[in-house]
Amino acid sequence: MRWCAALLIWVMTVFSMMGPALAQQAPATLVADRIDFDEGQLVASGNVEIYSDGRILRAARVTYQRGEDRVVVDGPLTLLDGPDSILVADFASLSSDLRSSVLRGARLVLNEKLQIAATEVATGAEGRYTQLYQTVASSCEVCAANPVPLWQIRARRIVHDKEAQQLYFEGARFDVAGVPVAWFPRLRLPDPTLRRSTGFLAPRFSSDDLLGTGVAVPYFFTLGPSRDLTLTPFVTNTETQSLGFRYRQAFDNGNIEVEGALSRDQLRPGEIRGYLFADGSFELPRDYRLEFDIELTSDDDYLLNYDIEEKDRLASRLAITRFDREDRFMAEIIAFNTLRAGERNRFQPTPVITVERQRRVPQPVIGGQLVWTLQAHARRRDANTVPFGGPDNAARDVLRASAAVDWRRSRTTDAGLLWTGIAGLHIDAYNVRQDATFPDETFVRAVPYGGLEVRLPLARAGQNGVRHVIEPVAQLIFAPNDRRPTPNEDSLTPEFDEGNLFSVSRFAGRDTRELGNRLNIGIGYTRYDPSGWTVGATIGRVWRNRDGGQFRSGTGLGGTSSDWLISASTDYDGRFHFMQRALVSDGLDFSRSETILRWTGARHGLETRYTWLEADAGAGRPIDTSEWALDATRDLGSDWTGRVNWRYDFVTNDASSAGLGLTYRSDCVTVDFDVERRFTSTTTLQSSTRFGLGVELAGFGADDRSKRRRRCGI
Repeated sequence: MRWCAALLIWVMTVFSMMGPALAQQAPATLVADRIDFDEGQLVASGNVEIYSDGRILRAARVTYQRGEDRVVVDGPLTLLDGPDSILVADFASLSSDLRSSVLRGARLVLNEKLQIAATEVATGAEGRYTQLYQTVASSCEVCAANPVPLWQIRARRIVHDKEAQQLYFEGARFDVAGVPVAWFPRLRLPDPTLRRSTGFLAPRFSSDDLLGTGVAVPYFFTLGPSRDLTLTPFVTNTETQSLGFRYRQAFDNGNIEVEGALSRDQLRPGEIRGYLFADGSFELPRDYRLEFDIELTSDDDYLLNYDIEEKDRLASRLAITRFDREDRFMAEIIAFNTLRAGERNRFQPTPVITVERQRRVPQPVIGGQLVWTLQAHARRRDANTVPFGGPDNAARDVLRASAAVDWRRSRTTDAGLLWTGIAGLHIDAYNVRQDATFPDETFVRAVPYGGLEVRLPLARAGQNGVRHVIEPVAQLIFAPNDRRPTPNEDSLTPEFDEGNLFSVSRFAGRDTRELGNRLNIGIGYTRYDPSGWTVGATIGRVWRNRDGGQFRSGTGLGGTSSDWLISASTDYDGRFHFMQRALVSDGLDFSRSETILRWTGARHGLETRYTWLEADAGAGRPIDTSEWALDATRDLGSDWTGRVNWRYDFVTNDASSAGLGLTYRSDCVTVDFDVERRFTSTTTLQSSTRFGLGVELAGFGADDRSKRRRRCGI
């Protein structure tokens, strides 16, 4: 048992012997099975623990020598210096406050990640610097079956600056599986507790058919607690030279991020190529928000050449927005930059300016909910004349002012029927220039509508907790059949799915409003299982009294009756999801079909999608689309993870892209290898294959590996 009386006597004795050395420090505490002392020394033995100013010393025997004011420990011993530093040694000589120390046969463990073995460890009296001599450092687990770690750094001396959270190596040698591969006279690395530090990041090696074989070495600059800059030089054996950059800054009311690159290569000799992407968001007074996005590139192929982005149209945007429960405001300007072959920016609408205010009236209006909308919209083109053989709208400029009122009132009967009356009026005034189809003077279009919707939700609960919900819906809309034609540029690709089956208009923008009397019907079914399974299905259709010619055949909405909308989905606890959506005609011909499967488990992840779209020239799709996409990952065990991605076009019977990757992530290293093949090509862009390899050592800088299971070997 512990000697409580001896503990009290020792504490009083130690303070009388240490004198002014500890006058300004908190009292030291000792716990031991046995304590012996005389005028010259004090000896504690048996499960000894000493606590002093956050440091804890554990040993079997400790001797305090009064004349030298030193604590001598015959190992094995453990010294815990704060929550992130553990010293294990065979022998130690320490000051009475445990700050200044000399340990022999020691091992330092930082943040349970990085281990440093040394013949001798010395800590200064101030406690900031720890010097280790004849050292071996590694974050890999070392055991009897694998005595040589996967990697290690041998050094003549290591200095650990606890305050700066840095490790300084002198005469360092880097070994892989015991084989020396690199030497460094001086080397500085962050310790495992440092989250941000100026210095090199993990390099990335790559090999590309177009750019050659090279390496990218990022360098990270900390510019204070709220800013940083990363520069990434990239060079290859084909004289490709590139400098990438990323700047980030956080403010009290927002943040910005800017990234880009400048490059010279043999694909466009003599040219300086590059790109610039930037985005930011700032809170303004009265709950307004400023947002911006900038997307610029030097040429159409740069983003694909350097594997940055697959966009074929770039959009730069500046906006001021405000959203709350009753009100929405948005003012934005967008500039487009097309990268598509055959398109020219001077014939694209840029800039596009929109100012919109929408408000829901808080008080009931005629017993229902009223929402009004005001919008001003402008779009212009740089072109002043229509090119020879081009469409009439190639140089069109448009100004539009819009106002809309939408009203809805619902009532539930005793029988459970939910009746909803809807009505509204949309007015748009246009001024169109440089388009012979429309007059130069301002003209107005007004589209009123009214309707009635009936729903009958039916629910049933079983004894096993399973719930079934069935909801048939019928919606009758009355609207004029004909209205003055308007320039349509924001509603070219209408969609038809379960999300807008009962919408007043299925056009995304305001240029075109859905016309004609129509009946929308559908029925939905959902099954809820307490085990986590949810199964749902929807079927619906649209009937019209006449075909107004607003919808192309590829949309599934053309004619007096639309295709049948059929949708089914299954979900299990967010880990498994299957969805099938299709538009089917009476003759069982598919105009659109989409199948999605997502499956996530403890050791795998899978997402696959099949898409069929009928040709629709008006939507920029001159031929049918039949594409299968696959993205999958699999835990292969022993810290290995494999992944694959695949895109296949069944119309051309060719793969458009394919990729394969392999990652090894253990407690001490991450190795990432991938290969990507892009099969598509254009007149200016060739198909290519890209290999990539990245290696990152654990134990330097903070990460999440402290939560990982430590193991020996690969």
